[in-house]
Amino acid sequence: MIKDHPNPYLQASLRELSTALDRCAGQLQTATGTVDRQDMAHLLLAAAKRLAPKDRRQGEPISRVRAGAEVLPAFWPHYELEKRAMRWHLFHQAAEAAGLTPADLDEYLTLTGRRLMDRVLESEEGYREALDWIEETRRVGDRTSRRVE
Repeated sequence: MIKDHPNPYLQASLRELSTALDRCAGQLQTATGTVDRQDMAHLLLAAAKRLAPKDRRQGEPISRVRAGAEVLPAFWPHYELEKRAMRWHLFHQAAEAAGLTPADLDEYLTLTGRRLMDRVLESEEGYREALDWIEETRRVGDRTSRRVE
């Protein structure tokens, strides 16, 4: 029995992954192929851009620190943005996992006069409240679907 070769990218840095994705996308774009291959190349390029370290962009925390800025003021606002983005992303995963629809999320607005996403983005407390609401909504939906059956 032949063992599979280990994945050479498992221990790669974000920079190495980004470079590899760019390289693969370039190979797909130069190969004569179908629209699927072109679509895959676009997907790889988008992923590469997201993973690429942003240390060369002026105004990014890394370049500002390298230019002499203090670390905390350079990185703290970026940290806060990343926390918000992570809450948004995980909230949507939780809503999808619980089987909620956009109409379910609109119900929160109707009941409270606020958008649930605003609560998620404003604080960890709001994120926790949103997850609790998702669970309550799922339980109500489970009871309703059982009665219908």
